[in-house]
Amino acid sequence: MNESKQAVWLITGAAGALGSALIRQVMTDGGDCIALDRDSRALDALHDGLQDHKGRAPALMPMDLAGAGPEDYQRLAEVVEAEFGRLDVLVHNAATFQALRPMLQQQPGEWLETVQTSLTAPYMLSAVLAPLMSDASTIVFVGDEYCLENPGGWGAYGVSQAGRRQMVRILQAERARSGPRVIEVDPGPFYSRLRVAAWPSDSPEHLPSPDSAAEKVIAAVDQSNIPDPT
Repeated sequence: MNESKQAVWLITGAAGALGSALIRQVMTDGGDCIALDRDSRALDALHDGLQDHKGRAPALMPMDLAGAGPEDYQRLAEVVEAEFGRLDVLVHNAATFQALRPMLQQQPGEWLETVQTSLTAPYMLSAVLAPLMSDASTIVFVGDEYCLENPGGWGAYGVSQAGRRQMVRILQAERARSGPRVIEVDPGPFYSRLRVAAWPSDSPEHLPSPDSAAEKVIAAVDQSNIPDPT
């Protein structure tokens, strides 16, 4: 078991733009990370890059959230407990999106993949990992306010974002007196593959970087750790 005194983070969608930026910043600050993503090759590249440049790397957790069943989530929890003994921050960042289109024109497979990844998986992960989290721990849902305010064309992704917001509200109400704390963070627009799927003409020169978005998420986690004076 890892006896590190540093915070242990589990970040989904770890090989994507925001996920990898979060991993780099958390590890640069001295934290330990579990990087979860379905793209094992991208996870390996992230691991090797950090090992080469920082001298330390995240624990890798290849897992396809779209196809995972209850037993897969339970095994993941068992691995986290065996390797780290606890979890301090869980970041629900993974998402999938193909293109803006009318909802009733989405293919069933696309709908299922999106909802499984963006809505079902956060519930399953929170349920199996909460027992490893203390009152001082934090569950983070990465939100997208834009698709909620401008719903047309977002289909399953928009439905999932609305469901995630309600999930946050439910968990906050149920855990008002005991942890882990539950927060939603919308880091705003930044350049990513998902962003380009919606707006193909976007470019890195015209948008904030994933690093700036990661800073906002980490700042929100830090802020959540400040005791409420009331």
